[in-house]
Parts: sequence; structure tokens; C-alpha cells
Amino acid sequence: MHKGVKFYPLISAMLLLSACGGGGNTNDPAPPQPSDPKGLLVPIANNSELVATVRSGFNKTVQDNLDRAAVAEAADSSASGFTTTYTVEADIDEHDIVKYNGDHLFIAPSRSMDCCFVVNDIAPAAQPEAAANTEVPPDTNSAERRIRIVATEPESGGATEVGSIKLGDTHSVEGLYTHNNQLAAISSSGWWGLYGDSFARAASWQGQTTAFDLYDISDITAPSLQMQIELQGGFVSSRKQGDTVYLIARHTPNMDGFSYNPSEQQLNQNKNLLDQLTADSILPKVTINGTEKPLVQASDCLVMDRDNSLATAETGYPTMTLIIAIDLAQQALAKTVCHLQYTDGIYVSKDGIYLTQVDYREGQSRTLVHRYNLSQQLNYQGSGAAEGALYLSGNRDFRINQYGDHIRLVTTQRTDNAEDRFDHKLTVLKLNSADMALDSVATLPNPSRPEAIGKPNEDLYGVRFFDDTAYLVTFERIDPLYVLDLSTPTDPLIAGALEVPGFSDFLHPVNDSLLMGLGQDENNLVKLELFNVADINAPYSLDTLILGKQAGDISLDSLNWSYSEARYNRHAFTYQSYNETTDRFAVPATLGFYSESTGYYHHDRLFLLEVNGKNTPHLATIDQVGYINAGKQLYHSSGTHRSRIHGDSLYFINGTEVWSTLWTNPTQQQGPL
Repeated sequence: MHKGVKFYPLISAMLLLSACGGGGNTNDPAPPQPSDPKGLLVPIANNSELVATVRSGFNKTVQDNLDRAAVAEAADSSASGFTTTYTVEADIDEHDIVKYNGDHLFIAPSRSMDCCFVVNDIAPAAQPEAAANTEVPPDTNSAERRIRIVATEPESGGATEVGSIKLGDTHSVEGLYTHNNQLAAISSSGWWGLYGDSFARAASWQGQTTAFDLYDISDITAPSLQMQIELQGGFVSSRKQGDTVYLIARHTPNMDGFSYNPSEQQLNQNKNLLDQLTADSILPKVTINGTEKPLVQASDCLVMDRDNSLATAETGYPTMTLIIAIDLAQQALAKTVCHLQYTDGIYVSKDGIYLTQVDYREGQSRTLVHRYNLSQQLNYQGSGAAEGALYLSGNRDFRINQYGDHIRLVTTQRTDNAEDRFDHKLTVLKLNSADMALDSVATLPNPSRPEAIGKPNEDLYGVRFFDDTAYLVTFERIDPLYVLDLSTPTDPLIAGALEVPGFSDFLHPVNDSLLMGLGQDENNLVKLELFNVADINAPYSLDTLILGKQAGDISLDSLNWSYSEARYNRHAFTYQSYNETTDRFAVPATLGFYSESTGYYHHDRLFLLEVNGKNTPHLATIDQVGYINAGKQLYHSSGTHRSRIHGDSLYFINGTEVWSTLWTNPTQQQGPL
């Protein structure tokens, strides 16, 4: 893996906001408006305002494209006994292509796991494009495309396929949830919708649909469909709390014949099409168990109050974001909210949904944060702002966190200074319910504490909040680990720092005294490092381990490169608190080799690892127990990597194949199943 370029599994990166109740006549009269509106977001007044807002969005998209073309032309000149999905928040589940309920593995063959794409470390301001290919890639094996159901045998490490759910050809499964005797499958007609790559690609979201299928798995050998929802809008992301799934999608109204990069002659055609827009043609529809109805109505949608001091200088693009609450117990769509302003990311705490929006103005960036309550009511609660941009693709959503009634986020401001291109800032916000605002109560650096986060030209990599402490990793040539003391929310400070070779993308708190980092070393190999952070003023490195470089591994000297999906996708990381002294965890890695006879080749492996001595932090170590080898690959990886620990058994899902072994005897492995 070359420094500066990262390969992300095609991920959905995140969302937007609003309020919508679903269904209804689009000619309904406007709801009464408060005389003194509070908060940045306010409800759409009526159908006419909805149409005018969307028209403005289409025109903005066209104008931005024309402006960009002109510029280009000028320039040319756990403790439960088995592990589940690793998530940002302990009580908030996240969709994934593998789910485990302690008895059965459910494995979805998402097309998004069949490939990957390149994402820059920090994306520039998103720009509109004429069109983007969001069609599902050709499927050469659609007859075999199904959700596999595999029964596990934790005592022996065995596994047996006991059932499956056949999938259609029009949608790709993007993730699953299990809930009691139910299995939920979320799928999309697009290919992750390019969300996060460019919010302004309005055409990317046209014609996409998202499906939510709920199955009864009481009879595991014969799952039956309980509920089927299909809505207009491309899939973005989701979360689950209790018996409610929160689904996020984006929708752009279809405009056949509309040109996003029009010639002078096409401008009149665009105007005629926009003049014909109606609320009915703008608002998305939903089909529930075969019956179609409006998903939202105009009075349900939120827009910015242009008189609010936080309002952006310009209106948004013609793409609405939809947040849908689905009640699994009642098997019903509970509530939908919509937002007619772009956003770039989502973070979900135990009681709030936060939608983030990066706004660029006069060469500077800021991030707007909008909060909804995490309930089936999805009430809008307020907005705030922080200087700099909050980027949330991959594991970057660890950069925002709620602790108590404070919201902490770490943003980055890009500068024109070649000697110091990045300014990183911590901002602390607090919910002000009376004013429907997220008030800024502290920043770091600040005049009283001017020390910068990161040395000149150091980009921001791993971030992790842990109660009233934050850990940050910046990197240019070596890896500084910064420890921030947040115990006084109004006066955060840099408590300590440590420099070590390489860097960490992903940080995992082992306990109050130990922090583990997963990243790469100076030779582009996957590195694990254990830090003692018991004294936040003086953190130090305890132990390092380079995956694939342990005694007994094959071709030690010929290891050319290595990569771990877990660096950028937390769902590939598996961790279990095993006992008072030891934690077990598993990390997948692709090890690249070269030989004169075969050229370049690689091995897909799952490494069995332990943190030992965690109860005596100054003596703690990282130890490799063994690995599961999924075989030699000459060309490409077998697909997404996931794992689950149950008792002494470890299951490795490589693509859709299952490998397994016993922790106590890792040299004896079974598979592929």
C-alpha cells in the first residue's frame, strides 16, 4: 500500500436531515408557522416552497458545473461469550454483510464487497458532476447470489450450512441486522450511491431505490418474508437501537431530458422542465407489502431558516435526505423525516442522531452539526457549527462523539501554506434545548492554550474518544500520539504526546490504562502497537507487532507489503474481553509476496491475537497465537473479511466462504465451507 493513497471497501459514508411523517395529499394546506422560529431548520411552508426549493437546487447544480468548466478551461490554459459487529457506540448496532446471533452466521454477498475504490486522505470541496455510474455492476453469478445461513458448533469449531435466502438480481444487499427471530436485509439498486464522494452529484441519486426486507427465521431452514419496503432513494447508511432500525437514503427527483452541463440551446429546455415540476413529481414514494403511497409530504420537510446566523450562503442541491424509522416489533414504517440541504456524515449516540454538513466559504471550511432525537419521533433538536471540515468516510466517524450532554468533534482546516497545510481543531458543543441550538463551549487550540494538534504538515489519522479523554494520531513521517484531557469540557487541553515510527488509523481502548493502535509501519506493513496511557501526561509504547513477521510464518524475508481492511472498516476488527488478564482479538490481513516463478501473489489471513497482562498495564504485551490461512491468491483478494469469536472457536468469513479453528489449536483449521 503506497503512502498517501488508501483503498476503502466501498462504503457508504453518511447522511442528512429533516422531518417527515409519510403519506398524505400533496395539496394539504400549510401547517401553522411559529411567529418566532427557533433553530436553523424550519418546516417547508407549502407545496410551492417545496417546488421553488428544488428548482433552485437544480439550477445551482447546473451553475456550479458551468462555473467549474469555466475554471478548468482557464486553467488548461465483549463479554457475552460470542462477539458481534464492532460498532462506534456499544448500544447502537450497525448494518454489516455478516451477522451472528450465537447460533447462526448470516452472510450476505453484497456487490459492494466485490471491489474497492480509491479515496483521498482528505477530500476537497465536493463539486457537482454531470452524471455518475451508479448502476449495479454486472453479476456473473446471480444464480448463486443468496444470503447463506450457517450453523456454528462452538465446542468443535465446526460449521454447517443449514439454509439460505435467495436474492433477486435488481438489488445488492448492503447489510443485515438480526433481532430476536427476525433477520432484516437492506439492499440498494445502486452501488452505495457514491455517497461521501460528492454530495452534489444530483444525477447519482436519480432512479435509485432502497429495499428493506424483514424475514421470520423461527424456522431457520425455511425463512419467510414478514415485511417488504421499497422506497425511492439510494441507500446511504443505517443504525439499530432496540427494535427500531433507522435507515438513511437520498433522493433526487427524476428529470428526464434535464442537462446538468447544458449547452446554450439546452438552457431553455431545462427551464421548461423546471417549470413543470410539481410536489407530486418531487416527493418520493414508498411501496409497503405491494401497496404504494407517498413516503413524505411537503409540510414534513425541513429547510434552513435563511435568517438564522448559521445559515449557509447558498441554498442546497436538489437532493433530499431521508431518515426512516422502521419498527421491527410492529413490522411497520413508523416515521420519516426529510431534509433539503446536503449533509456529509452521520453519527449516532445513545439518544441522538447527528447529521454533519461541511460548508465551504471564501476558502475556509466549517462543519454544521444537526441533531435529532434517537426515537421513532425523530424530532429536530438543534444545530451548531465548528471551524474546519469533519470528514467521516471509513472509520473517520470516530472523530465525533457525545459524552454526557457535550458533543466533541475534531475537524481539519486545509490551508494555502505549503509549510503547514493542515490545522486540526477540537470543538466542544452543548445542546441548548431552549434555543434549539448546539452552542460552542470550547475549542482547542485557543488563545489560552495555543499549542497545535499535530506538527506542521501532519495529517490526521486515528481518533478515538474514551469517556473524558481523546486520543489523536497525526502523521507525516513519524506518528505522534496526542492525549487530550476533556475532563473539564469548557477547558480541554493537550495532556501528553508520544512519537513513534509509522502511524495508526484505528484506535481501540483496551481499558483505562491501555490503548491499542492498528496502522502501518515505516515499511508499509500492518502494525499493531500497545500504548500505556495510565498517566495521560506521559504515554509510552509498550509493545509492537508486525503482522506476518512472526516466527513460523512463511517467506518472512519476502513479505513485500501488507494491508488490513480493519484499518478503515471497524467491522473487520473483532475484540473480546476474555478474562481479568487477557483479551482476545482477531485482525484480517492480506500479505503480499513476490517470487520469480509466480510473480506477485498474496495470502489472505486472519490473525489470532491476545493482549496479555492487561491488569498490570506496565507489563502488558500483544501476542500472536496463530492464524487462519485462507489460501494463496494470484490476482485479487477473495472479498470482504469478517470474523467472530465464540468460546474457543473462531470463524473467518472470507468473501462468502467460512473458515474456522479453535483458539487453543489454531494449526488445525477447517474450511472453506
